[in-house]
Amino acid sequence: LVNTVQPYAWGSITAIPDLFGIPNPSGEPIAEIWMGAHPKAPSRLVAGGEQVSLADHIADDPVGALGDAVAGRFTGQLPFLFKILAAGEPLSIQAHPSIEQARAGFAREDAAGIPRDAPERNYRDDNHKPELIYALTPFWGLRGFRTPEEIRSEFVDGGFTVPEDLLLPGNEAGLSEFFRSLMTLREIDRKSLFDSAIRVADDRWSASDRRSDPDQPPDPGDQLARYYWLLRLSERYPGDVGLLAPLFLNVFSLNPGEATYQPAGVLHAYLEGVGAELMANSDNVLRGGLTIKHVDLDELLAVGVFRAEEPRVITGQSSFPTDLSNACSVTNYPAPFEEFAFSRVDVQGQCSIPCGGPQILCCSAGDVTLSAGGRPVRVAPGESVFVRADEPALKADGRGTLLRATAGGVSEEQ
Repeated sequence: LVNTVQPYAWGSITAIPDLFGIPNPSGEPIAEIWMGAHPKAPSRLVAGGEQVSLADHIADDPVGALGDAVAGRFTGQLPFLFKILAAGEPLSIQAHPSIEQARAGFAREDAAGIPRDAPERNYRDDNHKPELIYALTPFWGLRGFRTPEEIRSEFVDGGFTVPEDLLLPGNEAGLSEFFRSLMTLREIDRKSLFDSAIRVADDRWSASDRRSDPDQPPDPGDQLARYYWLLRLSERYPGDVGLLAPLFLNVFSLNPGEATYQPAGVLHAYLEGVGAELMANSDNVLRGGLTIKHVDLDELLAVGVFRAEEPRVITGQSSFPTDLSNACSVTNYPAPFEEFAFSRVDVQGQCSIPCGGPQILCCSAGDVTLSAGGRPVRVAPGESVFVRADEPALKADGRGTLLRATAGGVSEEQ
């Protein structure tokens, strides 16, 4: 596959090149590498010395490329989008719609005549966007609301100047009104709250033992982690209400090899690190801070899930496919979505890789030669391949790690 690089401003110039040992001749941020068939940036399939859009390749033979079950269930479309993501700067606080909300919102904005590439558009397609992130380096983020009790204690006992108009939640039912009141504070009230929060955070961070290692974020369970990220966000987005997000959203971190997932409606933001991101084939985002892009508060409140929710860290479930060499181990990272499934394949010699549905394999380390139907393809770090569902067998030879995206719920054969 030849894949599109998205040079979003929050990306890193060096993170992906350093991780994969590849050049960055443009010198632009590499925020995301898209692997898939999304109409915004479909990958190009290299075959026989020619290149063709992966979306066109699938459209020419959806049953052969996707298999009967996947082609039928997803109307001949590749149901997932696979990315390598490098957060050099924090991403926006965001949530994604459910499938019903996406279809209704997309139709509503089409009927209103809003161009699909307009900056004020909320719904760029009619699909939902559940997603999974797998850490390739230490990775930090925000996900889900803290409990109402924790939020009240933070704001009341934290020494902040809390405006009278800020409706602190008494229970989960009050989380949405708390968020609305926070987002709509008068500028003078917002400034006094920000100034006091930054002052408290700076005092506590400066007085801590961690001040000697200021570039390494504390563990999420450490109260200082909230102040560390509040200070980082205040430098990057001064005056943005999202700088307070570490006080009302959960801070999480992933070690390399760990993952977490975000269902519809859960507020989250990725703060720092490189990961493999797998999602339904959509680009629908409702933003709520840490951004200069369009924020539609009413739509975000309609889409958001306003309940306390702890991040779930997935460490993976390992298995060994049945083959003679036993040189291939597969670690699965289960998530409750039918569009996709994620696994890591560690290759140490010659072995088989499970087949049975469409898949994209991206090499993250080492050097592996893949062959299907007698056609060998060597993949190095940062390179990826598409494997059709009608390939009878997939063989691997070498030593390396492959990140594997498949459609969810597809039975596999060795």
